[in-house]
Amino acid sequence: METIPITEAKARIAELADRVAREHDHFTITRNGRADVMLISVAEYESMQETLDILSDEEALADLRQSREEFAAGDTFDAGQVRAELERRRRGTL
Repeated sequence: METIPITEAKARIAELADRVAREHDHFTITRNGRADVMLISVAEYESMQETLDILSDEEALADLRQSREEFAAGDTFDAGQVRAELERRRRGTL
């Protein structure tokens, strides 16, 4: 992550935007020597929002914890079992 004064960011905005979009770089933009704003990609912002939504959902967190416990205990399915279950459900919904 690079820190850039706002005057420099203004002069380089197209380059910075390209780097953020292509290379997932982050930039902290300062104003009067203090960090003021961040420049990140829309995809990364949306991903962070989704993560925050999940972390604020107690039911989703409980499901994630249970899944981790089941995985650690070896309670898993192989690809063939998953395909068979999906096919069974697909036939049941037709």
